[in-house]
Amino acid sequence: MKADRGALAAAIRKLEPAIRLVLLHGADTSASADLARTIARQFADPNDPLGETVIEGKTLTADPAALVAAASEVSMFGGTRLIRVDDAGDDALAAVSQVLDAPATGNPVIVVAGTLKKGSKLLTRVEGAANALAYASYAPEARDIAATIAEMSAEVGVRPTRAAASMLAEATGGDRGILRQEIVKLALYLDATPEASVPAEASDIAAIGADLGDADFAALVDGVAGGKPAVADRQLTGFAASGIPGITLLRTVSRRFWLLLDLRAAVDGGASASRAVDGARPPVFWKEKGAVTAQLGQWRTPAIRGVLARLLAAERAVKRSGSAGDVAVAQLLLGIATQAQR
Repeated sequence: MKADRGALAAAIRKLEPAIRLVLLHGADTSASADLARTIARQFADPNDPLGETVIEGKTLTADPAALVAAASEVSMFGGTRLIRVDDAGDDALAAVSQVLDAPATGNPVIVVAGTLKKGSKLLTRVEGAANALAYASYAPEARDIAATIAEMSAEVGVRPTRAAASMLAEATGGDRGILRQEIVKLALYLDATPEASVPAEASDIAAIGADLGDADFAALVDGVAGGKPAVADRQLTGFAASGIPGITLLRTVSRRFWLLLDLRAAVDGGASASRAVDGARPPVFWKEKGAVTAQLGQWRTPAIRGVLARLLAAERAVKRSGSAGDVAVAQLLLGIATQAQR
């Protein structure tokens, strides 16, 4: 069936068992990818190190039965596992039909596609099924971006002023994936929760470095994620002398590890590191593709999750009075760089 914003919001909160498949399509591929990740969170299982099964759309052309097999597979860890199909098109029609027509399936399926042509057989099939949802993400207009910022902020207990929301929109280009990352970081910075919301000013956006590109800190990120402690140490010394706050460095490095976590899902699903990087949405900056590809070979999913947990814990610690502050940040980042060498 065709889903409106209300139906999609309900699916994000809780995807009903009767819904076997969600098709996310449209020109705004970043929005579709972000919505897929958001829906996936409700199926996260700490006991399942693989998290989800990722299938590339083009593989279903030769083996359409692979999708219904994955949707029907019983996890060795119990419970359900999300099945995600990336870069799907009308070639996935046979595979999707098998899932919708099967007597029963236990694992929910999210299919992410780009723009589907008018009369698309895949879209027609999903919109006509009672056990599926289809949602289109169009290129955002200014008012859509403002509404998206308000919705995402409310989820984590942040109330941005008009100026703060404008800064977020400008800094992220309205990209939903980047927007969500920045708003989550803002909530951490402000110690905001859905139960205790906190206002956010333009100065708070500046403090978390939402307007600072990773390119400004490329050498530090490469030193930490790429296992080069000497490079990381040299950059940290320079940033300390320049007065760059440690929390900004933590968040800059965190962005790379969030990216690696997303890309590792594709690699764990069978894609090569280079193919995962080439297919990243939003795209990886061309100058960084080589480094990111190499880092995917250095880091596995459990280790990436561990690093992200340490980085988030460090953010909270830095904001507490009496903490070791920037010194502790430098020690943590050097420790991560050393870990990447192993």
